[in-house]
Amino acid sequence: MLRFANALDLDAIDGVEAICFREHRFRREFLEWVLKNPSARTLVWEESGRIVGSVMILLDTSRVRVLSIAVLPGFRRRGIGDMLLDGAERTARSLGARVARLEVSTKNRSAIALYRRRGYRTEGLLPRYYSWGDDALAMEKSLNTNA
Repeated sequence: MLRFANALDLDAIDGVEAICFREHRFRREFLEWVLKNPSARTLVWEESGRIVGSVMILLDTSRVRVLSIAVLPGFRRRGIGDMLLDGAERTARSLGARVARLEVSTKNRSAIALYRRRGYRTEGLLPRYYSWGDDALAMEKSLNTNA
């Protein structure tokens, strides 16, 4: 079940981030900031009362930035990432966003495949984008309903 997250979901979202991203994850304080930020939205996927995936977005006028999308390993390849991204894009559109942007590690082939399948285009390479030195792809998608 897809739903909007709230402050009570902080522990579960932090746990999903810790498992999915290990040492290269957002700090708990940042996750708390996102949950409290009126310009941000977090959606979670819940199964049997347990949060197994999340997506965080940050709105900036007509653009939305996908900050993170994560699905626990045992729940991958079941369409949950698609449903999270679809919910995030619908939410962004409803709030006036016309473009979605994100950065993804060049090493994360499954995420890149998901984004390309969903219509995201590679806008450029960001050398050593991450603090640990990995490169990233900058990707973008039009959220116009006719696109």
